[in-house]
Amino acid sequence: MKSTALVPRLLLFVLFILSAQLANAQIAYTLHGTAAVANYPYAPLKPGFGAGAKLFITSYFAVGIAAKYTALGYKHKQSSSSIITNTGSLIPITTTADLYLAKGPVRPYMGLEAGAYFHSLKTDVEGNGSYRATYTKLGTAPKLGISFKVNKLSLFAEGSYQFLFGSTNGSVTDQTVKFRWQTPNQP
Repeated sequence: MKSTALVPRLLLFVLFILSAQLANAQIAYTLHGTAAVANYPYAPLKPGFGAGAKLFITSYFAVGIAAKYTALGYKHKQSSSSIITNTGSLIPITTTADLYLAKGPVRPYMGLEAGAYFHSLKTDVEGNGSYRATYTKLGTAPKLGISFKVNKLSLFAEGSYQFLFGSTNGSVTDQTVKFRWQTPNQP
């Protein structure tokens, strides 16, 4: 009987400790430029931008949300008579968790993002028209970064590798020719 009363008391104590931590929590807002390369062998580096917010639960751990926009695109010569040009964008809307490894003006960190990745694609097949596709995939991105404090502002640099779940490769049959294109699993 006494052991059953211990569980609610222990849960209440944990909630009290967490609420005390959240009372001292700080919020950080982020604006950033991005650059991405899709995992095509012939894909160029493409620019983007993003924004987010983080809640520091402790001085070493933060959770938050982020949204980014990255352009994607490439040209590929599929045969001697056709060139496929893909242009599009990837918009991840994710939750984030960051673990800071040090205190002070220079703070390395590691983290994880997970959420929905909205992909739009326009495919132009030379001499055979244009085709459009949009889809949403779930994904995750482990990341490493470093933050530099400058007065009340912090600058940061981070790198991540995005894993998208599921496959949505495309193909189109136009007249008697079938054109295929690959969509990236790791933009």
